Amino acid sequence: MKQPRFPQSYENVAVRTALAAIAAEPTLENLDALLAAAVKGGLVVDVTGSTPQDTRLRTLTSTNGEPVLPLFTSMKALRDAVGATEEGAGTQVQAVIVPATEALGFIRSAEFVAVQFNPGTEQTMVVARSHIESALSEH
Repeated sequence: MKQPRFPQSYENVAVRTALAAIAAEPTLENLDALLAAAVKGGLVVDVTGSTPQDTRLRTLTSTNGEPVLPLFTSMKALRDAVGATEEGAGTQVQAVIVPATEALGFIRSAEFVAVQFNPGTEQTMVVARSHIESALSEH
């Protein structure tokens, strides 16, 4: 059975709330809550620069040059993040909203070392690949 599409106005409030909690108090309990929220609902994947024949995930690079998978809680968070960068100002973003487990599963599609939730926003969090894979295996 195919899941219904997410509306463009969709926001993963549970993940956004968990990000706020872990930003305020970075504890293992809050990390567990973020991971539990992250496998439910949907997440926004940045595919800016893709064509109908070739979908490309936009990625970030860690401080030591390793690839990081950016995921967003809403289209607004993505637009805000891209618009906040000098090179992103005026950029027409392309994105898809997919089930959260599918979005997190993209970490297995390349040598990503982590997922960064809502990069470029005040409530961002980088989560190591091992934690993401653990959350996916438990779900």
